Amino acid sequence: MRSDRLRSLGEMAAGIAHELNQPLVGVRGLAEHLLISHERNWDLDQERVKDRLGRIVAQADRMTHIIEHVRMFAREAGKPEMAPVQVNEVVNSSIEMLGAQFRAHDIELTAEPAGDLPLVLANFYSLEEVLLNLLNNARDVLEEGGGANGKSIINVRTRQTNGTVSIEVIDNGEGMPDGVAMRAFDPFFTTKDPDRGTGLGLSICKGIIEELDGTIAIESQPGRGTTVRIEMPAVA
Repeated sequence: MRSDRLRSLGEMAAGIAHELNQPLVGVRGLAEHLLISHERNWDLDQERVKDRLGRIVAQADRMTHIIEHVRMFAREAGKPEMAPVQVNEVVNSSIEMLGAQFRAHDIELTAEPAGDLPLVLANFYSLEEVLLNLLNNARDVLEEGGGANGKSIINVRTRQTNGTVSIEVIDNGEGMPDGVAMRAFDPFFTTKDPDRGTGLGLSICKGIIEELDGTIAIESQPGRGTTVRIEMPAVA
């Protein structure tokens, strides 16, 4: 379990590096432009200077937000405290965390959030841990076998049905045989190389979701991709 958590933290660190790189490049570019303008005595009006400084502050705020979120994740994930949570916010947070990393691997990560979703009772960061794990699993599948028609796509979809809220993580990879799908939640069962997984990720996800009175299931067929569906009761 420690090995699996360390691997997850390593993957998160890689995602954070990608996410921080983009605003850093923006800050450097804007600051260099102002510096060159000063050194060469270019005539910049105050509005343009103000605009560039404002954009630098905005990018710095974005980096601060990312770092603070990771600190909260490390501190709060796994704790028993629960509160009403908007599932779409968890989805957006997870995609923000991994989006740049997935794009660097030529994987398209998209979302289809349902409007007017009711809240669920959960620990925000524990639910995010589950979603990050599922997204990383889908990425591993696509990196190993590729997506249909040469394009790798992962879609996260939210829905509400009969008093439940569902999250679906859908990939267009090669899918799983029935025997693999049936054993996917078994502790230590994995089809990955030893250096890429311990076989505990999905088992831990199942434990977290069941603690939240929810269910998690896999639908997969060879050649037709995989859907992992989480269903949780809505807060009355």
